[in-house]
Amino acid sequence: MRPVNDQILAVVYGGYSSEFEISVKSGRSVAGWLRNAGRNVYEVIISRKGWWALDPSADGQEQRWPIDRNDFSFTPEGREKITFDKVFITIHGDPGENGRLQAYFEMLGITFSGCSSLCAAIAFDKYACKSYLRDSRAHLGNDILLHRGDLYNPEEIKNRTGLPAFVKPCGGGSSFGVTKIHSLDELDAALNSAFAESDTAIVEQCLYGREIDCAVFDDEYGPHALPLIEIIPRREFFDYEAKYNGASSELCPAPLPEEDRVRIQNEAVMIYHRLGCSGLVRMDFIYGPDNKPYFLEVNPNPGMTEASLVPQMVKAAGMSMETFLTGLIDRAGEK
Repeated sequence: MRPVNDQILAVVYGGYSSEFEISVKSGRSVAGWLRNAGRNVYEVIISRKGWWALDPSADGQEQRWPIDRNDFSFTPEGREKITFDKVFITIHGDPGENGRLQAYFEMLGITFSGCSSLCAAIAFDKYACKSYLRDSRAHLGNDILLHRGDLYNPEEIKNRTGLPAFVKPCGGGSSFGVTKIHSLDELDAALNSAFAESDTAIVEQCLYGREIDCAVFDDEYGPHALPLIEIIPRREFFDYEAKYNGASSELCPAPLPEEDRVRIQNEAVMIYHRLGCSGLVRMDFIYGPDNKPYFLEVNPNPGMTEASLVPQMVKAAGMSMETFLTGLIDRAGEK
């Protein structure tokens, strides 16, 4: 493999889900930070219409060259074929967060950032992820799984989760398809919204407490938790408007006593190890009045725009995004 500063990196974004536009913003931010660090970066956009490498020309006009999916390369007109040494995946949702793209790169033998295909597939599916953690010491709320087309008894769901409850697509992010229901009359519409994003849905107990997010990454010394963020939504929950349109306050580092901070970070590191994560992930918790961090979900490819949570955590840790991201991509493939 070429020396670090000579390596050709691909930052991949886009995807096939409702999170396409958010992924584009994340990917362009990551590409910019890596270029600031002196790295040789091409942006690769994936959509249902095709895969393209974006090649800015000297006059600033962006050119698109189709990706050859046989070896994940591209050939600009009049130039030699370009292959990539490593790939930084910033797709949120299908196919870059659910293990499909990771499996493709594993088959080609191309090094990429983040979790393996198996880990990503488990982590991205909310019910599968919680099932993987049930015999660990992780604190989990009650839930029930439904497949599209399943017959279900609303009263049984209520007895399992109570009301209010959250209805979520098992595979999805950015709160697309998520509904908080207060009565069983709202269940059918909530499930329809969830099934618009995924073939499976999870109905979860509504947990009360403080919403705390923790990102974990690994280096040569093992996994480390970044400073915590407390989310204070100005809406009923941390939905799309709260996440991306300013309808929330985000406190970083979270104003927690040291003992509570350590408890949540240790829980996140335990879950990271239990799932077999690598690279960077972000986890969402509800810190209950019983001083237990209740796990909600893990994001294998968290948002990476300048306004996203992870860049705030990195800044609070005293690092630049350039240093942090180059560390992630340089370590990719070492585990």
